[in-house]
Amino acid sequence: MFRKDRLGGTLEELKRIAGEDNVFTGEADILAYSYDAGSARARPDAVVRVDAAEKVAPLVRLLHGAGVPFLPRLAGTNLSGGTIPLKGGVILNLSPLNKIRSIDTAAGVAVVEPGVVNLKLQEELARAGFFYPPDPASQRVCTIGGNIGENAGGPLCLKYGVTADNVLGLTVVTPQGETLEISTQDAGPDLPGLFIGSEGTLGIAIYARLKILPLPKHIMTAVCSFPSVDDAMKAVAATIAAGIVPRALEAMDRVSLDAAGGGGLKLSDRTEAVLIIELDGNSRRDLDREMAEIRSFAAAAGSLDFREAADNAAREALWAARKGAYPALARLAPNVMVEDGAVPRPRLPQAAAEVRRILADYKLTAGLLFHAGDGNLHPNVIYDERDLEETRRVRKAGHEILRACIDLGGTISGEHGVGVEKRLAMNWLYDRAELDLFSRVKEALDPKDLANPDKIVPVSDRHARRKDAAPAARSSALSALVSELKYRAAHGIKSRVKGLGTRLSSPEGEAAGRDLDVSGLRSVLEIYDDNLTATFEAGIPLRTLRSELKSGGLEAPMPKLDGTLGGLIATKAWPGIRDLLLGLELALPDGTVCRLGGKSVKNVAGYDLTRLLCGSLGAYGVILSATIRLCPAGKAPRFHHTEPRAAGFVPSDVHRRLKRAFDPDNLLNPWIYG
Repeated sequence: MFRKDRLGGTLEELKRIAGEDNVFTGEADILAYSYDAGSARARPDAVVRVDAAEKVAPLVRLLHGAGVPFLPRLAGTNLSGGTIPLKGGVILNLSPLNKIRSIDTAAGVAVVEPGVVNLKLQEELARAGFFYPPDPASQRVCTIGGNIGENAGGPLCLKYGVTADNVLGLTVVTPQGETLEISTQDAGPDLPGLFIGSEGTLGIAIYARLKILPLPKHIMTAVCSFPSVDDAMKAVAATIAAGIVPRALEAMDRVSLDAAGGGGLKLSDRTEAVLIIELDGNSRRDLDREMAEIRSFAAAAGSLDFREAADNAAREALWAARKGAYPALARLAPNVMVEDGAVPRPRLPQAAAEVRRILADYKLTAGLLFHAGDGNLHPNVIYDERDLEETRRVRKAGHEILRACIDLGGTISGEHGVGVEKRLAMNWLYDRAELDLFSRVKEALDPKDLANPDKIVPVSDRHARRKDAAPAARSSALSALVSELKYRAAHGIKSRVKGLGTRLSSPEGEAAGRDLDVSGLRSVLEIYDDNLTATFEAGIPLRTLRSELKSGGLEAPMPKLDGTLGGLIATKAWPGIRDLLLGLELALPDGTVCRLGGKSVKNVAGYDLTRLLCGSLGAYGVILSATIRLCPAGKAPRFHHTEPRAAGFVPSDVHRRLKRAFDPDNLLNPWIYG
């Protein structure tokens, strides 16, 4: 029943702002909003239908003042329990906010409200000859606001990036009910990077400025079958290593394909996996050449056949099979558990083998889907939650699958978020230091813990890893710097972080702090050529970085700038660095070392502090090392040089709150925050 005592007089105020007919407390409404596409369940106290974006801020101000938990909800297609009201309170149904405000093809920007359905936007853009790249399998019903909350991907993200790579700016209502305009081009820490993927725990997006692109002149689609998933993954690895970036590179096992009706394919009895390859571009000759190369890679990997889609109808049938696999499996049993691990691309065959072993051990049936080009795998396990013993086995298997991804150097979520259902697994992925930092970020922006509470960050640290359980391999220069930070923090000594001094100017005198020289951090920690990633210490000069990569036939897809890698990140001198970064090792002002992100090209496990630190100017922490994306030599696009934006940075209240979360005593580059 509705717990009237939880809201009291707030209920009448909600009706005043939202409208009498837009506030629901009936039992049917409460039950309808007590679940989403995940398996968790919890009842709200009330549901508010928000029919104008301008009503969000006053509604949030009211709930914040009354101490009532709240969370935004749209289509509810997330698969991790992200929209389950664990502490009751009020669900703000933003689905009516479904207007496309503008489409500016000259600027390549669309402005939309959060309730716009992804496919609806694609259809409107197509009329103008454009498209928006993120295309989740649920795009027929999922919304742009939900995509932003989960940092959603989809098949096209292999070439065009996930949601965070395609959002230019947001209008956000904070947990206190204030309205912020934030952009990826802003000077200072990258706030859009932090809000995207935060699952409504840090604020509510009410408008989004999206990057839109012209539709390619040509699209080529092919499908090839293999006698095993491992063979399909070999073809994928060869394609990526050759520097070919398909529009999509998707794999399905036989179980998934059969459930989805086969996509019109006549498969041999030996087929156990199929690979869907799609290329796009403006030169048919280039596409023909690349498709011929992929055909040869597939043949070398043991493909049974290789067929190009004859026309658009055949292409649509293939994609209907791929995107229809999950609902098809859902028709085979009352429930489907969808896991969402990601690993470095070369380890995808090992991950697939581990998943199959785990499923066999627990006597479970699942279809395997892969965003194969970016190392993201989705085991879709069918079961009946009314069978308690089977449900127990499914949950145990899910945990083992996530642990296997971690053991292979990957992550627990490539695109589905953490929500409720993966909070425990966050303890296996991160050390206590990182989890504490996530908690401080949440507390800094939502001190009352009212915005979608108890999501992402584990509620208990009983299972958390400890630093001494996984000691980091560090150079002597890095170890010395960390020790120096600890000494200075213990004695309250402020530090002026300095690399080569090419980017960030600082005042002279004692108030600016004692110099902390990071230019000695010059080591190449790893060049993972099969994964097209590399990890460098932050003080490495960019010229040296380019030289090291060139000797291995690789390059970083960025303009040829001077200075150090750490300086480039800290000043965001080239804004595109935010999209190349996969992971950072960060020393906090007290010498605590946090490892953020990793080597997987998709990772939505926790707040994206890696992007946030782009433009942080050394004031939140000292960047020790960074992992970046690479490409084969000669494959990088051309870039225009851009000037640093740090000079125009004036900290906002949000920046200051975050500064206190990272550096409460203002020990690092203290003049920036005064």
